[in-house]
Amino acid sequence: MKTILFLLISSVLGAVACEKQSEQNTETWWVNSAKMDCVGVAPMSCFQIQKGAEIDPSAWEFFYISIEGFDYEPGNIYQIKVKVTDKDSPVPADASSKNYELVEIMSKESDPSLRISNIWKVTQVGDIENPTGFKSKEALTFEFNASKKTYVGSMGCNSVRGAIIENDGETLSFGPGAATMMACPDMSVENAISKALINTRGYKLEKNQLYLINESGDTLMTLQAVD
Repeated sequence: MKTILFLLISSVLGAVACEKQSEQNTETWWVNSAKMDCVGVAPMSCFQIQKGAEIDPSAWEFFYISIEGFDYEPGNIYQIKVKVTDKDSPVPADASSKNYELVEIMSKESDPSLRISNIWKVTQVGDIENPTGFKSKEALTFEFNASKKTYVGSMGCNSVRGAIIENDGETLSFGPGAATMMACPDMSVENAISKALINTRGYKLEKNQLYLINESGDTLMTLQAVD
């Protein structure tokens, strides 16, 4: 009887110890909605991850290793539990010493910031409707890439490209951007677009129309989805 009781207690204690060890090896991660170009041993695409209770838009970091059992779908932000264990020796010099295995998908939500990713035609900026290029006389377009946090477009006389500084699906702001330096007799469209980009603090998206708005909610520039 004592032997049976001892074995029973040992089994329970062993199970508890294994459970605690498993918990110690489990981490909770956020995984961003798009992979990014990165360089490991060679150029590749990397997950963007971070740890913590809430997402910090400035805290994403590259993760170069695959996560076993994780069927990743771009366009979604995940919160997952990952089991981290040591690999058996010997480990190649250019390989990770850890294994990463999906334990649980805690949440999966569409990334609202991706809604602006498209090519857009400028239909109005300030009081100017359907502006066109000074030389080409064609409609002005902008391309926003929320995953790469970049924008590029035509301001009528010059082209501009820069960074999307903030974008959470409602709040939106742009960096100053780098523009070509051509001078045109009429810079009114260019000045209006430049001012709109600088003062944008948010946006609304309705029926394929993108409205860039300022801090007070006033529309600065209206764009129409091209595709």
